[in-house]
Amino acid sequence: MRRLIALGAGLLIAMSGGASAAEITVLSANGVKLIMEALAPQFERATCNKVTMKYGEAGDLRKRIIGGEAFDLTILPAGWDEIRGKITGNPVGIGRTDVGMAVPAAAPKPDTTSAEALKRTLLSAKSIVYTDPKTGGISGVVFARAIEQIGIAEEVNKKSKVVAGVPNATFVAKGEADLAVQLASEILAVPGVQFVPMPPEFRASITFSGAIGTMAKKPAAAKALIDFLIAPEGASVIKSKGYEPG
Repeated sequence: MRRLIALGAGLLIAMSGGASAAEITVLSANGVKLIMEALAPQFERATCNKVTMKYGEAGDLRKRIIGGEAFDLTILPAGWDEIRGKITGNPVGIGRTDVGMAVPAAAPKPDTTSAEALKRTLLSAKSIVYTDPKTGGISGVVFARAIEQIGIAEEVNKKSKVVAGVPNATFVAKGEADLAVQLASEILAVPGVQFVPMPPEFRASITFSGAIGTMAKKPAAAKALIDFLIAPEGASVIKSKGYEPG
């Protein structure tokens, strides 16, 4: 912790030369919420800057950015070409995680070792929860493509609850669904469920990256926040939340 504070203090001096504290507006995909809930408060304490987080599904955030919503920093899982004119430089990788499924912790772990095994597992489930792909939520997009490719989209969608902005695995933990699709990091944060990987054909590692807005009011402070997130001490926190750094 002392090293984190020292790092933050150094960043503050480097970026502001003693100027008054900055307020940084961050438009962030829901999938990186666990990271930001842990590290944004540490950055605030270390630098006296304020971080205002605005979360949403990735596709919705891109639409907001294209529509002109102001931000200093955005954190998204790809789709950068759509907003290239709204960001400066190349996005910086912060953390990555896999798309997978949650089932009750006490239930037998279903077979998902192949596309055919996944098909059997999904068809046998009575109820499924996944993120609405229309919002651009990455786990929902990946899952929608998978069920289309194995030819069971209609059957799966008849018994699915499509949601946005909620921890999908909690529906399984509460006994309201047999199976939920979400990022591994989000599944591992929910008690009472276990993680089930997608088959190799549909396995997807999702990297969340940060980029500074072209119209950022506090670009130096936003850069300092990125540096704080990718520092070795920040990386250890990211790993503890179920992500791989970078």
